[in-house]
Amino acid sequence: MASVSTIFVSRIIDRVSDRLDRGTLCRVAGIDADSPAPSPAMISAENYYSLLEMIAETEKPDIRFLLGISMSATCSDFGAVGLAWKSAPTLRHSFLRMDRHARAYNTASTFKLHDKGDTFWWTHERPNMSRLGLDLSSEGALATYVTLCREATGPNSRPGAVQFRHKAPAGSLEVLEAHFRCPITFGADIDALIIPAERLDKPNLVGDESIWRFLSSQAEGMIPAESADRSLDRQVVLQIADVLTDGIPSLGQVASDLGMSARTLQRRLSDQGLTFQALVDQARRESAERFLAATDYSIAEVAFLTGFSEQSAFTRAFKRWAGQTPGSYRAMTANA
Repeated sequence: MASVSTIFVSRIIDRVSDRLDRGTLCRVAGIDADSPAPSPAMISAENYYSLLEMIAETEKPDIRFLLGISMSATCSDFGAVGLAWKSAPTLRHSFLRMDRHARAYNTASTFKLHDKGDTFWWTHERPNMSRLGLDLSSEGALATYVTLCREATGPNSRPGAVQFRHKAPAGSLEVLEAHFRCPITFGADIDALIIPAERLDKPNLVGDESIWRFLSSQAEGMIPAESADRSLDRQVVLQIADVLTDGIPSLGQVASDLGMSARTLQRRLSDQGLTFQALVDQARRESAERFLAATDYSIAEVAFLTGFSEQSAFTRAFKRWAGQTPGSYRAMTANA
């Protein structure tokens, strides 16, 4: 079931409960009005959209209540995920793993960074339905990312442009324009922040690569598991995939990230008839397939991001994995 973190819900309810009955707001959201919402507890996305719609009906046509939440957000609100964002060396590093880490707070949406040459698009793919609560949620999500960008890079940070799939909201456009400080398009094909490429590589205010690496590893543990008893080989593959963009990790590094010694990891893999190198190959293949299918990175860039020093070596490996070239695989998935 798609879900959203109570971090957003609690802040919204606290902000508007002086005008609306708190008990009713909590009941619509599906949380206990008599006790603080635990973090990082989740509620269903359906309840979240209903909560936004209920408040909007009272506040209409203004949405300042939601933009106020987005504008007051801080990196620390999001624990290791937010602190990893803030401590990243550059804004590019901030976005680098956020497509995965965002799922710790929102499983109803998918965020991806697309290289368009002169610009990068941080896209928001959401359920395909017409609903006010979903539109408000989309505006709030992208507005929050802009707020986090300003904390990481400075108060003057702004995207080059913003676009939304839904129609322009009545009576709220000036509020959105004041926050985003850039052209806003409605009725687009996809929700997106559009960021000039040169802005991504400017140093963040307090960027520190070693801290970023540590916090990124901590953030990985917050991502919802595929199952309560995720197998060891899957844990290893996901851990390798999470750091591949920085190079192929050693067995010792992965073992440390999983909270065990290199000897223990080696033994447990051996007991299951597995080798670390085979899992490295699996992680590289899965990452390559994801980059080819879901991003606009060139094949040379995908090779680099999956730990290959040369495109030719990547192409040979990919043909061994998938029985076709990276270009053929990308064309096949694009037409699927």
